[in-house]
Amino acid sequence: MKEVHNETMESAQRKPALFLRLRKGQRGITGLETAIVLIAFVVVSSVFAFAALSTGLFSSDKAKETIHAGLSEARGTMELRGSVIGEDTNSDGSIDKIYFQVANAAGGEPIDLTPGQLTMKYSDANQAVQFDNSTKFSVTPQGNANSNNLLEPGELYLITLNNMATNLSPTLKNSTTFNLEVLPPKGAALHIERTTPVVLNKYNDLQ
Repeated sequence: MKEVHNETMESAQRKPALFLRLRKGQRGITGLETAIVLIAFVVVSSVFAFAALSTGLFSSDKAKETIHAGLSEARGTMELRGSVIGEDTNSDGSIDKIYFQVANAAGGEPIDLTPGQLTMKYSDANQAVQFDNSTKFSVTPQGNANSNNLLEPGELYLITLNNMATNLSPTLKNSTTFNLEVLPPKGAALHIERTTPVVLNKYNDLQ
């Protein structure tokens, strides 16, 4: 009976030691797994945060570029002032010159009208022709505008398309609709659409 009691006592003494080892072992395994999970979470979160931040900065830069481009486009805008006149210089039934005046839109930036910097595209049902140098068109300051070909707020310039009978084939005759696209080096293009009258006079107000 005493021996059984001793064995029971020894077994009871061994059990706490065994439980202690098990608990220590479990704490070690749990701590290592937790550390691995935490490190993985931190790494993934850092990568995601960096990607999100980079995407946000890139999007912000693109939005800023778009805004600046839009403002530059709006500030570099010309507008047509007055009539578009077609001249038949030799009364042969075709337009030889076209005149029109341009001004800077309110609050706009200066626009370079120098031939070559400024270009124009003429088109009708039969052709499309570039007017891109001083032999094809000229720029003349009007009123208080200076002669530097820089269209500034409050200034007015006359643009004349020359030698149209030479530059166009077929020539621009009566009852013909045409388009002019005035393209400054920066800023918005100016679009002009007109139709020549049924009967051409020397000077014709094109509508």
